[in-house]
Amino acid sequence: MTIKSSSQLRVRIGIVLGLSAVVLISAMLYRMGTETPQRQLARLRTSKDSPKTQLAAVRALIESAHGEFPDAQLYECQLLLRFNRLDAARSRFDALPHPEQCDFDQLTQLAEQAQAAGHSGLAAHILLSAEQRVRQHPLKLKLLIYALYTQENGEEPEGRVLQLCEDYARLAPDDAFPWLVCSSLYHERGVPNLAVQAYREALQRPLPPVESHRVRAQLIQLELLLGELPQAREHCDSLLQTTRDPASLKVVQAMNAELLQREGHPAEAIAILDELLAADSGWFKARALRGRCRFDLGDLPGAIADLSEAVQKNDFDQQSHYLLAQAYQKQKEEQRAAVHWKRSRELNQIGAEILVLENRLRNDLYNRDLKLKLAELNEELGNTEKASAWRRGATMSSRPRP
Repeated sequence: MTIKSSSQLRVRIGIVLGLSAVVLISAMLYRMGTETPQRQLARLRTSKDSPKTQLAAVRALIESAHGEFPDAQLYECQLLLRFNRLDAARSRFDALPHPEQCDFDQLTQLAEQAQAAGHSGLAAHILLSAEQRVRQHPLKLKLLIYALYTQENGEEPEGRVLQLCEDYARLAPDDAFPWLVCSSLYHERGVPNLAVQAYREALQRPLPPVESHRVRAQLIQLELLLGELPQAREHCDSLLQTTRDPASLKVVQAMNAELLQREGHPAEAIAILDELLAADSGWFKARALRGRCRFDLGDLPGAIADLSEAVQKNDFDQQSHYLLAQAYQKQKEEQRAAVHWKRSRELNQIGAEILVLENRLRNDLYNRDLKLKLAELNEELGNTEKASAWRRGATMSSRPRP
């Protein structure tokens, strides 16, 4: 082949390649010019490009629509969450003038993504933007309730959550979920009678074995508190028959011992407590209970030994201080009795004030000041978990919207 023919071949190949590039570019420009923005967005959602590339592309789409492309803006929020840019995602979502007009499936998908990433507040915020539609879909409503219940700094009142639970219970009458949420809210906020009702409703619906065990254990505690001993006995016997885990069984046996003491069988309770304390001598609640049983049987030295050790471990145990004072007084040890009378009165006064405030709260569930005061008083009683629960409740206690 001559040099001239070789040169001509290279020129021809160059021309062909150039024409091919022109055709491809023209086709791309034609598609971009004729494809609707929604079509471009749909193609972008299914593309295998990196999130960073997709973010740049979706922002170009939004810009080409002069910033008014809700579905694209929603997708931008999804991409920002993938980068864990929570503040940016919320800011972009808040910039949407009418989020309720976005594609509903994409909107709820964004909420699910936020919840899965641990951003309950954002998930609730997204779902509340389309609340009316959400309340018509059981699974979406369930997600909204869960997001509201699990967010750390609730902006919605408890009444809103309880109302949504009622709505969901009507949509899904066989689901225990709304009753579990209601029972936990009532339990944490010191409304035991309503908590018991909700727990019992939950038990009438299918529950995993672990959850059923938890509900019955909570019920026993509340029924003991309310003096509903036959109901507590029914649930306790059920747990004694079904509990297989050794650690859980010990807790059930301790509840059984307390129930036996309340039913007037202190000797039977002591037999159980002796075994529990032989395995764990530092279990001060079991020791306090054995002290009460020994006091019931008139064993004052034994009661004093157990109760003294119990209050050393937990100085906030009002009942143990009270029984110690009585035991020392019966033994004519007036000075020791006086110490425990004084501490018992202090704790009793705080407890009485708590009961008064809890009764007031039953008629005023959204009173933030009452809940903060209850948190303060429970802190004085050493109930740090309950104090924290009241503080969380206070953050959810702005008045419900009409």
